[in-house]
Amino acid sequence: MNRNRWSPWIERQLVLALPFLLLAVNLRLVTNHHFVRWEYRRPGFPADPYGLSTDERIRLAQVCQDYLASNADISMLAELELPDGEPAFNQRELRHMEDVQAVYLGFSIAGLIAAVVWIGATAALLVQGQHRPLLPRALWKGSLFTIGLLAAVGAFMLLDWGQFFTAFHRLLFEGDTWVFPPSDTLIRLFPIQFWIDVAAAIVGLLLIESVVAGAAGWIWKRKGAGKTTDE
Repeated sequence: MNRNRWSPWIERQLVLALPFLLLAVNLRLVTNHHFVRWEYRRPGFPADPYGLSTDERIRLAQVCQDYLASNADISMLAELELPDGEPAFNQRELRHMEDVQAVYLGFSIAGLIAAVVWIGATAALLVQGQHRPLLPRALWKGSLFTIGLLAAVGAFMLLDWGQFFTAFHRLLFEGDTWVFPPSDTLIRLFPIQFWIDVAAAIVGLLLIESVVAGAAGWIWKRKGAGKTTDE
């Protein structure tokens, strides 16, 4: 039987969708309360030079996380106060957080679309038995594609973190809207070390997940799930 003309196209979509799916999942993992509590309390994490306690930083950071994950109104952050009664964030910080929320929502939507692609394609291909080998191939190729992207991005991070950080923000945000003085609350809550740790966590999780996905695809194919009459 000839290969279905849609099979190569479906396989490409699955391969391309895998890194978006994994990235969206890991973004959720590093923007949960557990990660922030672990990060601020781990040995070596820099203290706030302006005197915010660890508990106060955790409180404020968790509200920022909730703002991003819930698509809430900016008033959630505008109403926050520092221990001295002053607003936690100025107007420039609030505008930036609105931009961050939009970017976060974009990544979440991309991950949701990727999940729909995988669920829909898996259901359809399992029904059509002759196309089942496409799934382990897509897992294997998708894992290699993700690892390749990780190698490129990871090398950029290791060789010049400052340049990577700047390029990342210039890609996602307009002008210098993401640059703040050290005294602003956003910098006090999320110093450079925080972002280095977030990047390391995401890269590490993606690498582990990609290896597991690739191994699963390889084992699946080896066990004979990839044998069909159209190959």
